[in-house]
Amino acid sequence: MTELPETTVGAEETRRTTLMRRYRLDPELAQEFVAFLRDEVFPAREERGFTVESVWLAADSTELTWYVSRFGTAEEFAAAEKEWEESEERARIFSGRPKYVLDKDLTQVTRLR
Repeated sequence: MTELPETTVGAEETRRTTLMRRYRLDPELAQEFVAFLRDEVFPAREERGFTVESVWLAADSTELTWYVSRFGTAEEFAAAEKEWEESEERARIFSGRPKYVLDKDLTQVTRLR
């Protein structure tokens, strides 16, 4: 097994805040949700300075995990996240959508490798 470094990777990583977003999904809506994220949510968030690092879907389509980062401190990330959550753009994008996400867990993480 490869040994992990004891500190974060690279100087850039110390200037970024990353959030792991883990969603429990309705598996019948999972592919529709993935397309919705890819085509509408991710581009809108990236225009606001967020970077979608990676997206993972469980083999049984019941869980989706994605990592989103942004330059700045945790407080700056939280402020940008709040602005996005309260934006008219987000409200418009999510308007009339089915309930894709049954439960979610949001955790700030640090990249080690």
